Amino acid sequence: MRLPRINIRKGKVLVTSLVYGFFSLLIAYCCVSAIAGKAGVLAYQDLLIQKQEIQKAIDYLQAQNLQKSRAIEDLKNNSVVAAEGAAVLGYVRQGEMLIVLPDSWRASVKDGEGELRLPVVMGDSTGLPDAIIRFMAAITGLFALLAIQLFYFNPKAKERKHISLEKQE
Repeated sequence: MRLPRINIRKGKVLVTSLVYGFFSLLIAYCCVSAIAGKAGVLAYQDLLIQKQEIQKAIDYLQAQNLQKSRAIEDLKNNSVVAAEGAAVLGYVRQGEMLIVLPDSWRASVKDGEGELRLPVVMGDSTGLPDAIIRFMAAITGLFALLAIQLFYFNPKAKERKHISLEKQE
């Protein structure tokens, strides 16, 4: 790429700097939006994580549904299971005794599947807001403008008089 000051007169330096600054702003906006914007790569990864959480919730609910369906079928077809279910609810036959264990004992017996937060709520995209992306792009464009201005800055070299000590008598 050719250096801009070779082809441009001194009067057009500011216009050239503004053009380069503007295009730097556009390029920065596009790059930051593609990576960290509401529809960028990072937001896409967050959506994939949310999709996995939803799939876990669906699997959990399907397993619960299957378990409830089996319990209903067992209650319909097996009188022993129905009697045990009634005993759990506190219904006992004459002469039977019901022993109720504390909740702390029941909790230790349950499967440790881990906590599943239901319902799974889909949130907004976690990408950066567009206003922040615009601000970052504007700063990039401003830095490009200043860099080009600095590129054209050419202070005049002052002549220095050198006096050698040897010639003085």
